[in-house]
Amino acid sequence: MAVTWQGVPAQYRQALVQVIDGRDGGIDGQVQVAFQQTPGLAIERDGDQGMVTYHSEADLLRAATLWLGRAKTETAFTESQRARYDTVGVMIDVARNGVPTVATLESAFVRLASLGYNEVWLYLEDIFEVPGEPYFGLQRGRYSQADLHALAVFADGVGITLVPAIQTLAHNRGMLKWRAFDDIRDAPDCLYVEKPETTVFLRNLLKAASAPFLTKKIHIGMDEANSLGRGEMLNDRGLVDQTELMVAHLKTVVGLCDELGLQPMMWSDMWFKMASEQHRLYDPDTVFTKELVDSIPPVAQVYWDYYKDRVEPYAKLFDLHKDLKQELIFAAGVWTWNGMAPNQQTMLATLRAGMQAASDAGVKQVIATMWEDDGAEVPLEAAWFGLQTFAEYQYHDTVSYEEAAHAFSLMQGEDAASFMLFDRFDNLEHPDRPNLEMDDPSKIVLYEDLLLQRYQVNLAPFDISGWYAKLAADLRAAQTTPRSAAMFAQYALLADLLSKKSLALQAIATLPDAGVGTLPAVRAALETYRTALTTWIPVFRKQWHDERRGEGYEIMDLRLNGLLGRIDTVEYRLDEWAAGRDDLAELKEPKLPMDKYTSGQIGRGRYYQIFSASGIGQNM
Repeated sequence: MAVTWQGVPAQYRQALVQVIDGRDGGIDGQVQVAFQQTPGLAIERDGDQGMVTYHSEADLLRAATLWLGRAKTETAFTESQRARYDTVGVMIDVARNGVPTVATLESAFVRLASLGYNEVWLYLEDIFEVPGEPYFGLQRGRYSQADLHALAVFADGVGITLVPAIQTLAHNRGMLKWRAFDDIRDAPDCLYVEKPETTVFLRNLLKAASAPFLTKKIHIGMDEANSLGRGEMLNDRGLVDQTELMVAHLKTVVGLCDELGLQPMMWSDMWFKMASEQHRLYDPDTVFTKELVDSIPPVAQVYWDYYKDRVEPYAKLFDLHKDLKQELIFAAGVWTWNGMAPNQQTMLATLRAGMQAASDAGVKQVIATMWEDDGAEVPLEAAWFGLQTFAEYQYHDTVSYEEAAHAFSLMQGEDAASFMLFDRFDNLEHPDRPNLEMDDPSKIVLYEDLLLQRYQVNLAPFDISGWYAKLAADLRAAQTTPRSAAMFAQYALLADLLSKKSLALQAIATLPDAGVGTLPAVRAALETYRTALTTWIPVFRKQWHDERRGEGYEIMDLRLNGLLGRIDTVEYRLDEWAAGRDDLAELKEPKLPMDKYTSGQIGRGRYYQIFSASGIGQNM
């Protein structure tokens, strides 16, 4: 067997070699495939002859991947597609304790290129080197200037523009915890705006963030700046209107970008929150005054929204964005950030609505976000069905689950039905529809304390143990590839762990009313849970370190080994209770519904909210 590629332009040959590496196995016969540049994308095969036509490099690499996928089982076929957006990209969050290695990112760039992506944003916060600022990103796994340049060059080699995404206002808690930045701190996560020292810092920041890259594009953040002017500035200057501060600061940052020849873009949410009478995020009743619109300097606005499953709410907000009279980019989401696994039905439903509205609005640049909130517990490998689905919207007006699944099989060799099993980690309440309430029982059960059992009332209506036991069995039976097998094994062990922990929680909850006669059963449940935990942790740890740098995993060590230590303490307490020296007072606390932060029955919690009511981070 051999596939001979003919007519590939010299500038694309190396990229093609990287994308098709190892993919041509299983194709019978000798096939000659010719390449031709034309509008659109098309592939065909007639026996030993093939053709690929393409418009852009992204089209070429996607077309070659698609051709190989079909040629494995078909000797004759034709298919055509046409790109609908100028930019189709993904934002990879590297700032939430999980920093992908350079090798992991390079591998991801090749895989993204094979699907037709042409842009990647690295969401960095403080995870990069700023010359002259030794504390910036210290011990956080930051990338060196050389790392970032190497990544930018590698990405360019496969047709992808690598773009820095930083923060120039809020979301700076990682940096501002250091006393070295006291003079530019307003609030714990927000810069002190319109201060000479801040301007000097921002000039250095923008230089460092842009210098390693091959593009002049830069994302300057500025989202969720709710504490703007409400910290040290409030003490110094009194209450200043946030809109006034936002506009002034943006003009400063855009001015610095102009000095450096940069093309900035920013998240758009604060304009809505400040203009809304209810101070609501993306309030559909927002009205922008002419004065505000005229005061905003030229900067592309990125509308991020991952939470709606109907076209109409998105469409309304696209119309409102047009009132800002700025270039508009849409950021959707592949839902990697809610619990311990991707929320797949939510991803499918929100992409279906959001991408239809973006197309109707004439948007030409779209980005899929891969946030890693609260510790980066979801492996990067778990996102690929979401990324496949998002890529399909570049080439199709609508994308059904079946169409995305077929493309996933052809282009990545993976089984979508198996990847859809991840949805069941969090979708207990209504498994037949998207988890728009953002319940995350997988995370809640994992971190629920054995004695405090804060979510006991929320979880009571559900057969938690039975649910996760069935999920574990289904994950063990999933169709996998050598690339995904380790991830599915890890998730099967996690589901089994959640099932076993639920039984331990139930057993402990019967004490002390049930009496010491139940202690053997309680101890057995605890030991079964311990075994499941000690089996899963090393597998999870290996997957993390296969994908990511070591910095950040110390957080996971504290969380997960804390669970093991808690078992030891509980067993000690049981001994004391049996001896009459402890009354297990925690179990006698009133059992109240736990704050849910969502409209779902179970709720959504971050680690510090789940594990204890006492002070675990968050400045408590």
